[in-house]
Amino acid sequence: MVKLRELLKGVPYKTDKSVSGVAVKKVTNDSRIVAGGDLFIALRGYNIDRHKFIDIAVKKGAGAIVAERDFEAPENIIKVLVRDTRAAYPAIAANFYGNPSKKLRIVGVTGTNGKTTITYIIESIFKEAGIPAGVIGTINYRIAGKELPASNTTPGPLELQALFDRMLKRGVKDVVMEVSSHSLDQGRVDHILFDVGIFTNITKEHMDYHKTVKRYFDAKVKLFDKLKTGGAAVLNNDDRRVSGLKRLIKKRVLTYGLNHRSDIMAYDIKLSMDSTSFTVKTPKGSFTIKTGLIGTHNISNILAGVSAAIALKIPLDIIKKGIESFRAVPGRLELVDEGQPFRVFVDYAHTEDALHNILSLLREMVPERNIITVFGCGGDRDKTKRPLMGSVACKLSNKVVVTSDNPRFEDPFAIISQIESGIRDEFSNYNIIEDRRKAIDKALRMASKGDVVVIAGKGHEKYQLIKERSMPFDDCAVARSVLKKIGMNPAHSSRRVSIGE
Repeated sequence: MVKLRELLKGVPYKTDKSVSGVAVKKVTNDSRIVAGGDLFIALRGYNIDRHKFIDIAVKKGAGAIVAERDFEAPENIIKVLVRDTRAAYPAIAANFYGNPSKKLRIVGVTGTNGKTTITYIIESIFKEAGIPAGVIGTINYRIAGKELPASNTTPGPLELQALFDRMLKRGVKDVVMEVSSHSLDQGRVDHILFDVGIFTNITKEHMDYHKTVKRYFDAKVKLFDKLKTGGAAVLNNDDRRVSGLKRLIKKRVLTYGLNHRSDIMAYDIKLSMDSTSFTVKTPKGSFTIKTGLIGTHNISNILAGVSAAIALKIPLDIIKKGIESFRAVPGRLELVDEGQPFRVFVDYAHTEDALHNILSLLREMVPERNIITVFGCGGDRDKTKRPLMGSVACKLSNKVVVTSDNPRFEDPFAIISQIESGIRDEFSNYNIIEDRRKAIDKALRMASKGDVVVIAGKGHEKYQLIKERSMPFDDCAVARSVLKKIGMNPAHSSRRVSIGE
């Protein structure tokens, strides 16, 4: 039980009753789970205005209700009126759990690309340093190595504060988390202060929500308003917006980059399909790294992790060991190997820029071999990227199979048609197979010895979202199943299947 007066600390409000003696059992914005003595927040969300569920919360026994406008309620209900429930919600959530984030050292990672990989890299450095760590991100949430399912890249205020509270109780003092543009724009991470904030880059994404790249960027940079006194900003100097961003940040800034002079840089880079090696230059000294992560984009991710670790005063030898001991991120250029004579990668690339980065990397490494790409675009998301992704896929691949991703409530063939609008007049090296399982099967049967197959878009996801259903679907598992069937045919290593076969 928490006193209502304590929950409302820092929240401007009006009420016609005293709140000093009122205790609250639970805080929620979901009227379906309200029970006696709970505080219900009538959150004005982006899709649902929960003011319409106040009557349900009253009938279920809510002791107090936070709302933006007055409402009819029995005498025993405490009405708390605020100007903005979205602004009040994070403060109430933090107060309910005793502001656990103030007792943690928190690294926040924002940007279009690289967030997940960077959190894994920093977690590995923490592990090498003997630091129990918590991770909050796209694939899952982790508390000192124990995995929990992830509801959102950055959860809502109550779930976030509950996670911090669980972490503290498990002895965790250091947390690295992905901070999405949606969470920053919607105030989900308000009342959290960060020791380190990392900005990776900005490319065109989430235009269905933000509408413009400027608004998307403006949402991302809100992270740096939340740095603690003595906190540090870690910025990717290879993004053209960083020069202006540096001038806005009043805290310590560390830059990293491959192409522009930065505080942390990579030299003597050697790339292969199996590993990457390079020398890292830092203000604290230089050291060499050899890692199983491949591609220049992963060098950039590693530099971000190095920069954050330096900002946290972790020694260079620990940083090096932490990076070199790390193997792979699920669904990020994840190799699927069933003994086939060609390489198969599953990757989360679901934007034009991410797909370009992956295919450019592979094209550079195997210029003489076929690259076969399977991809689709998710429904109820940014439609402008669909033809652009089609163009990138066809331009950088020898063969492309356009398929369904997570269509959600859209017609999958309408999505595919929008992808095709960017390629039909310029390219002919593509097939359309709406069924994703059949599309993967087709692509793998096209491949010959030495070729590369990329299955893009879903990465680590274990489901396919079709209307209101979440259907089990795992790109890696499907690919393994097909490869096992193909493996029974010894002629496969030399047989070529044409795009129209």
